[in-house]
Amino acid sequence: MKHNLTPNEETTIRLVHHDYGGESVQDAAVYMDCTVKAVQRLLRNAERKAPQLFPILMPQHRAILAMRDQHISYEAMIAGLGITKKKLKTMIAFLRNHGFLFNRTMDQYRPSMDGEVKTKF
Repeated sequence: MKHNLTPNEETTIRLVHHDYGGESVQDAAVYMDCTVKAVQRLLRNAERKAPQLFPILMPQHRAILAMRDQHISYEAMIAGLGITKKKLKTMIAFLRNHGFLFNRTMDQYRPSMDGEVKTKF
């Protein structure tokens, strides 16, 4: 069963989705000349039709991703965003659970690993 997005749903996605405009729901409502509830209803309908476009990241989530890419410390993130440490941990957990962040740990080379190497260059 194929469900296409309506023009209003597509406009809403383009305004609020982090890959496009990244505006708030309130700004989208002003731009579309409708209420915030109408924009939220359009987003719910769009999520039912195209769940691969969701979740939509908030500006703070995008800022956290940008800061992590620049290797900024947690303390600097807290100061820069003006949030608590608990809120930062919650937002990072959200990003990890939805596949936006991965653990950056890598195994380090140890001489005992020589026996496990299959191809040497």
